[in-house]
Amino acid sequence: MSFMDKFKAGVAEAGSKAKTLVDINRLKLQNNSKKSDIEEQYQEIGKLVFDSIEEGSWPLTKEQLKPQINQILQLKWEIEQNLLQIKNLGDEKICKSCGNQVSINDRFCSKCGYTFEIELEPIQVIELNEGSGYDGDTLVVPDPLQKKEDQ
Repeated sequence: MSFMDKFKAGVAEAGSKAKTLVDINRLKLQNNSKKSDIEEQYQEIGKLVFDSIEEGSWPLTKEQLKPQINQILQLKWEIEQNLLQIKNLGDEKICKSCGNQVSINDRFCSKCGYTFEIELEPIQVIELNEGSGYDGDTLVVPDPLQKKEDQ
């Protein structure tokens, strides 16, 4: 590989990493904005509660708080979706205990000390017995409950 090819590859990789960083920062900024919106909804709920007590119409019904609660739930869901996108974009994972972002290779959270478990997906083991066959596309396994003479 010539010097120019290596240089071009390095520039392309740097550009890709810069784009990823911009995307991650954009999502983090969106999350901060959504958290502010959630705080505003909490304040609105507090104002509604205070006004209802002051007017003597306490307690409020669920229907009176439903718009604010639905807005909070929607914003929290959007934040979770952004966090998943951030996780997929970067070389980081999010601590389940405190929400801190750590390197994907870390075994412990630097903020709270949470231990990350290695997630292994279970695999199903199929034992091939006599009478089993594999034709390249389909694995044929005889029914173990079926008697020998029925096969």
